[in-house]
Amino acid sequence: MLSLFIIDYYNRNSTGLTTYVDQLTNYISEDLNISLHFIFVNADQQKNIHKEQGEYGINYYVPHDIALPEHTTKDENLAIYLSKEIDPNRATILHFNWINHAPFAQFLKAKMICKTVLTKHCIPWRDNITNNYPLFKHINGLLLSKEEIKYVDRSLLHEWVAYNAVDHVICVTKFAAFTLQKLFQYPENQISIVQNGLKIKKHEFKDSKVLRKKYGFSIDDQIILYAGVVNQRKGVFDLVKALDRILEEKPNVRLVIAGNGNHSEILKYANQRWANLTITGSLEKSVLFDFYQMADIGVVPSYIEQCSYTTIEMMHHSLPLLVADVDGLKELVPDEYGLRTPLVLNDNEAHIDVNKLSQNILSILNNKNKANRKARQARIYAEQHLEVSKMGEQTVKIYNRLIEEQETQRTLNCYSNDPLVSVILPCYNGEKYLQECISSILCQSYTKLELIVVNDGSTDNSSTILESYKDDRLIVIHNKQNIGIVDSLNYGIKYAKGKYIARIDTDDIMQQNRLYKQVKYFEESNNDELALVGSHHRVINSKGQLLGLKQYPSSHEEIQQAMLFQNPFSHPSVLMRADIVKKIKYSKKYPYAEDYHLWFKILKKYKAANIPEYLTHYRIHDENTSNKNGREQRESAARLISSELDKLKIDHSVEELKIHIAISQNLGNKIFNNPVRIQLLDEWIEKVLRSQQKQLGFSALTVNTMKDHIKRNYCNIN
Repeated sequence: MLSLFIIDYYNRNSTGLTTYVDQLTNYISEDLNISLHFIFVNADQQKNIHKEQGEYGINYYVPHDIALPEHTTKDENLAIYLSKEIDPNRATILHFNWINHAPFAQFLKAKMICKTVLTKHCIPWRDNITNNYPLFKHINGLLLSKEEIKYVDRSLLHEWVAYNAVDHVICVTKFAAFTLQKLFQYPENQISIVQNGLKIKKHEFKDSKVLRKKYGFSIDDQIILYAGVVNQRKGVFDLVKALDRILEEKPNVRLVIAGNGNHSEILKYANQRWANLTITGSLEKSVLFDFYQMADIGVVPSYIEQCSYTTIEMMHHSLPLLVADVDGLKELVPDEYGLRTPLVLNDNEAHIDVNKLSQNILSILNNKNKANRKARQARIYAEQHLEVSKMGEQTVKIYNRLIEEQETQRTLNCYSNDPLVSVILPCYNGEKYLQECISSILCQSYTKLELIVVNDGSTDNSSTILESYKDDRLIVIHNKQNIGIVDSLNYGIKYAKGKYIARIDTDDIMQQNRLYKQVKYFEESNNDELALVGSHHRVINSKGQLLGLKQYPSSHEEIQQAMLFQNPFSHPSVLMRADIVKKIKYSKKYPYAEDYHLWFKILKKYKAANIPEYLTHYRIHDENTSNKNGREQRESAARLISSELDKLKIDHSVEELKIHIAISQNLGNKIFNNPVRIQLLDEWIEKVLRSQQKQLGFSALTVNTMKDHIKRNYCNIN
């Protein structure tokens, strides 16, 4: 038996998303192998979490909105509450339908064994087509470029965090899956494409003449129907503009706009053709379905759209269709099922081609037989492919596959010839997160490891925690007094027996397959020059909530270029060759920047790489070194960078060094905030990269790519 929890809002406006949840619920409620539960958030009529039996299963009413970051404590309490409600003998899936709810999955997975799914009903960054058109053009340009995108754009961070919080993303269009893979580097095996489906009962179909009389329309009226939210992004204002041109040829046309939104804006574009314009507001489904059956044409002129339920409903009702030639609408309505009208993306704005829109509408109205044939073909297609049982069946298969993966996932067996990994964990008063960190290490899928904990004179409960473990792989070295992280690390390295040495700190967490992937990378590279392999990391807060994701340059060449500007490795995410680090070792020369200094020393002779995956959780909290010793750490990094610039014979003035330090400390957008300063920034980055190019032989393309990467990711300048 599977326990399925569907997360939704309590006060639900009628949208395509609510239609999806209702349709999926109706299908799944008939599956005897699934126990349905619903979590309705933002149920503000409740003071506390409330539970009751609903029509299809158990309903949980949650007073707060899990989408808001200020509700962190409430989110954690909700996760604890739900963990107690879960039957441990049942497999559990939590299905999210709002992208802004998805980060809550991190709380759930920290408290219970479950799998999480997000259905991606929209592509949030594309909303910028009307909100922030320059940003839309920038991201859309990345999407359409033929070049591989290695680093997620900073403007996509919020969306990016949501996808990385869940185990699987269901996309309702191929286009959405493509954007997820290209812009976010989301793993292909964690994406499924399931188009929306709808169930239409036969008895719902009614005579058009009877319906027109009922709603006050003439038999001779030619009705154009728009159904949806009334705003610029939906293209409805462009449709109203087209009405004036249509009426010049067909004065008996009536445009019906069914939906809530900015109705006053409609009248601005109607050119006083108000007698031919009907604005109904939002309609109940039964009434809307009547309009589908008496209209002559349905128009969906959206600038952006995924698997539109309005379009699917129109197809099921054999309504001739005209849609915008965009996104998922291209997939829903091929040429044989309707007409498409172009979206124009000019320098300053997006809009529907009003001339083409009016011509296409007139073409459909003037060729009713052809339009009706296409509409009937569209209905047949919808009944076969856009039907609720197909959507439900494919979705349940995804649930079952995720549960099967969870149940069959076994620890990867290590063989006798696999190399030993020594994990070095320095610990000074780390009791708060120590157990969570150690558990993530001892539960690694790569089991041939030793965990060397250097207890650096801790005065809290760390020693007691360490003594409670009975795992033979755990080795504890007790320093009688606190000697500091550098000596502790070198002490641990001295006693390490492994071929490789992995780093982690007490407040951080390893992903289960981190060591397996890094050892595999080393062993398969078969490169004696490779000394160091890191990875991206996830950023979490003191309670384990996912805050963001940090990317690092992946190739050796990129690392060398980026290294002069910022630390190119996540220290608690690295795996190093023991024979090399035993010789080179950490140094106290640059306090709190000992890792950065070590990378410079290692890369003088050897090569390095970062696996472009998030293999470690890096925790941000009040006791972080960057918080407690931030000033000294920044000063050490500045001295180190200045020294390295000197070694490369890159002359730099005091002002240029200030520019460089601003880049290294992520202060770029605060300092380089006008054209003159941005020009100085450009010149300095160019100077450093060109000097590196001459000495290290980088290609011109690599230099230009890195320059753009530094400005965008280190300085937040587009």
